Amino acid sequence: MSTTVRVTTKRQVVLPKQYCEQKRIKPGATVRVTPVADGLYLTPIRPPTEQELREVFKAAGGRGPKHISAEEEKLIAESIRAVRVRRSASS
Repeated sequence: MSTTVRVTTKRQVVLPKQYCEQKRIKPGATVRVTPVADGLYLTPIRPPTEQELREVFKAAGGRGPKHISAEEEKLIAESIRAVRVRRSASS
């Protein structure tokens, strides 16, 4: 199923509500735009989970999750809190 939307003078488009609900795209969400043939492909980018953030820290420092410093643990917790606050504010 497809639909037609208009591009504003600021090159913005409004995604139809039914698609946003179906794909769980909320106001303030981030989407990736990829050119495909003669069109564009939109992909929602989900906020990282706590486990994904831990893996990023592990990859950056080469240390396992058991070796994350208290400072890094605090940064992870604050980052998760900030994402959750932004997400709840846009709901």
